Amino acid sequence: MIRLNRRQRAALSETFREFANLTAAALVVGQFVTDRPLSWLVIGMGLVIWAGFIALGLLLEGERPW
Repeated sequence: MIRLNRRQRAALSETFREFANLTAAALVVGQFVTDRPLSWLVIGMGLVIWAGFIALGLLLEGERPW
């Protein structure tokens, strides 16, 4: 198991939160800029993945996301 110090956990937490925003941009916003039909499944999965990465980032910070 990897042991991270406080600074490393904070950096990893921020990275997960940034990755969550990139995922949301790719899966949710990307649906509106293409010429393909809107897929509610992709939008829903994008939001679920976004929430999961945000929760993981908050857990690494030592905060409870709920």
